[in-house]
Amino acid sequence: MKLNNYKKYISLISAICLIGTSLFSNVIAFKNDAIDLDKNNQIIQNLGNQDQEYWALLVAVGEYADDPQQNRPLMLEEVDDLYDLMIDSQNWNEDHIKVIKGKEATVSNIIRGLRWLDRMEDSDDISLVYITTHGSPLDVDIPPFDEEDGFDEMLVSYWGFAYPMLFIYDDELNVLLNRLESKGVCLIVDSCFAGGFNDPPGWNIKNQNVAKKMSSKQWIEGFGEDVRGQARVVLMASCEDEVSYSGGFAPYLIDGLRGYADSNMDNIVTAEEAFYYTEPRTFRQNPTIYDGYDGELPLIYLNESKYNFVEGNHNLKNNYDKTTKSHEVSIFSSETSIICGYVKDNETEDFIENAYVNVRGRDNDWDFFENETTTDSNGFYSINVPASRCSMTVYSIGYLSEQFGFLEIGENEIIWVNFSLSPHPQENSKICGYIIEQVSDIPISDANITLYWEDDQHQFYMNETISDENGFYLLNVAAGEVELDIEKKGYFREFLGSIEISEFEISWANFSLYPLPTESSIVCGYIKEEPSGNPINNARLTFEWVNISLGHEYQNETFTNSQGFFTINIAPGELYLDIRKQGYEFYDPYRHDCEEESINWLNISLKEETIEVDIAKPLNAIYLNNLRIRPFSKARIIGPIDIEAYVGQSWYGHGSAEMVEFYIDDELKTTLTEEPYVWKWDKKTFGKHTIKVIAYDNEGKSAIDEFEVFKLL
Repeated sequence: MKLNNYKKYISLISAICLIGTSLFSNVIAFKNDAIDLDKNNQIIQNLGNQDQEYWALLVAVGEYADDPQQNRPLMLEEVDDLYDLMIDSQNWNEDHIKVIKGKEATVSNIIRGLRWLDRMEDSDDISLVYITTHGSPLDVDIPPFDEEDGFDEMLVSYWGFAYPMLFIYDDELNVLLNRLESKGVCLIVDSCFAGGFNDPPGWNIKNQNVAKKMSSKQWIEGFGEDVRGQARVVLMASCEDEVSYSGGFAPYLIDGLRGYADSNMDNIVTAEEAFYYTEPRTFRQNPTIYDGYDGELPLIYLNESKYNFVEGNHNLKNNYDKTTKSHEVSIFSSETSIICGYVKDNETEDFIENAYVNVRGRDNDWDFFENETTTDSNGFYSINVPASRCSMTVYSIGYLSEQFGFLEIGENEIIWVNFSLSPHPQENSKICGYIIEQVSDIPISDANITLYWEDDQHQFYMNETISDENGFYLLNVAAGEVELDIEKKGYFREFLGSIEISEFEISWANFSLYPLPTESSIVCGYIKEEPSGNPINNARLTFEWVNISLGHEYQNETFTNSQGFFTINIAPGELYLDIRKQGYEFYDPYRHDCEEESINWLNISLKEETIEVDIAKPLNAIYLNNLRIRPFSKARIIGPIDIEAYVGQSWYGHGSAEMVEFYIDDELKTTLTEEPYVWKWDKKTFGKHTIKVIAYDNEGKSAIDEFEVFKLL
C-alpha cells in the first residue's frame, strides 16, 4: 500500500486551511444529528442500554479518482472477507455493520459513517473501526501540535489524489472517535505509516507556546461538546515511519479473528490476541499496538472450530499417483523487447569482454523467465526479454558483481542499462566455524555455506564452500560487511547478516541447523476451471509450511496432471497456498491447517484472467465544458465532455486492449483500437443517460463498465 510521492502535494498552506475547512466543519457537524445525509442506509433504531451490542464501521478505499494505478483491489477483497467473518460470529449482526468502500469512500462519507456509529452505539457497547487505504505523513503538525516527530499522518480518500486536501488525518480521526460512548473501541488502520494513528483519547499538548494561546479545554470545546476519552485499542499495520504492503497485514489479522488467535481457548478472540497472532507473521513491515483498554477487548465470539481443509474420502488414500509432477516450461515467443548496454572497468574505463549478464523476472502474465548473455570485445551486450518486471545481475572474473534491482519494460521497447564494475578486493581475512544439528549436536557435513560481501556502492561478490566431516568450514573474505547463508538438504536454512570483518582478521560464526519436519500428511485435490468445470493441467501449487514458535518455514510444490489432480506430501501444521497458472487468477492469503498423518482434500476452481476496464471520466462530480468543477454525489455534465476509458491488467498498473467501444444508452458511438481511449461526447441533450465502455483483449475476452450521468446541455 505504499503511497508514492504523495506528501509532496501537501503544503503548509493546505494543512492550515484544513484546520478551518475539514476538522472544524466535519466535527462540529456532529451537533446536527437530526440531519441524516446518508440516504442510502436506513437508520437503525438504537436499542439503548438493554444489552451490550457490537457496532462496526469498515472502510476500504482501494480505488482512487484520476490515478487508477494507485488502485489496490486487495483492500476491497479483504474488507469483504472481514465483513463475512464478522457476520458469521454470534456477537455481530449484519445491520450493526456499515461498509464504505471504493468510489463511496470519500471524506464526507467516512465522516457520515462515523456519525452513524456515534448515533448507534452507547456506553454499554463495543465499537470497531477498520480503515484500509494509502497513508502518508504530512509535512506539518496540525494543531493541537501533539506529534513528537512534528508530523501528523493522513489517510487518502477516493478523491485524495485528485484533490490532495481530501484526506482524513490522525487528529481529526481522534476527535471523531472521542465522540463514541462505547466502553471499548478498537481502531484498526491498515496503511503505510499506520503507526502514527496511535493518538490516545484526548490530547496532551506538548508545545507550551501553543498551550499558552489555547488550553486543552479550549481546544476540545472548540470541536464538539462532551468529547469523551474511552478505553481504546489501536492496531496498526506498520510503524510510524514505515511503508505497508497489500496483503501483508489484513489476511493474518483475519486469520487471527477466525480463531487462530484464541490463545487461551475460551472461544473469544480479543483485539490483543489478534494483534499478537498477526505481528510475528507479517513480513517487510512491523505492526504496532496502542492498548488503553483495561483487560482485553473482545471482538469475535467463535461459533465453530478453525477452518481446515475440505473433508474428503479417506478411503481414496491409495488411489492416486504420488509421482505425478508434470512440469510446465514456458517458451517465450514474444520476447519483443531488448535490454542492452556496455560494461566497463570502473577505474580504468576499459570495456570488459565476456562479462556475464543475467536477466530474470516475471512477464505480464506473472510467468517467470530468465535469460543470459555475455559482452563482446567492445563490452557491449544485448538481450531479448518479454514485456516484464525484471532485475539484472552482471559479473566478471576479477570484478565485483552489480545488480540492477527493478526494471519495468513494455512491448517492443529498447532500454539501455550500462554497468561499471570495480576490481575484486583482496581477500586477506577469514571466516570459519562449525555446523551442527540443533537437536542432536552432531556435526553436519556437506552443508553449503555461501558468503555474500557488499561495498557501499552496492557492488558485491559471493564465495562458497561446504563443511567437512567435522562440520567445519573456512572461507577467505575481504574486509568489510558480510552475510552468511547455510543450507543442507533435510534442514531449515539459516542466515546470519551484518558480520563486520577487519583486515587480516579471523572471525568465527557457528551454526545449529534444525531438521525439517516429517512430511507425514498428504494434501490432494482437483483444480478445475470456473464455470466450465474443465480440469486445469500443469497448474503449479506451492505450499509454505510455517512454524512461528521456531521461526522456521519451508516450501514444497507440485503440479496438476491432465485430469487437474494434484497430490503432495507435507508436514502437519500451518500452511499457506499459492497457485500459478498462466491465464488464471488465484488469491487465497489465508491459513490452512494440516493434521498429523491425514489426507486433506482441497478442490479449487480458478477463474480465467480477463481484461479490466473502468470509466475514468466522468466521475461523480460536476463538469462544465469538460472541466471538473468539484466532486458531487452524482455526475452532472454541462456542455461537451471527454469520455475516458482506463484499461488495467491483472497486476497493478496500466494495460492495453485490442479495441474499446463507447456507448451512450446502448447505442455504439465509436470504436478505438489504440490509446488514448478517449471519445468526445458533444451532443446537446438533457436528462439521464448511461455511458458504457467495453474493452476487448486479443483473445476476444471483454470487460464492461457502465456509469449513469445527468447531462444538462
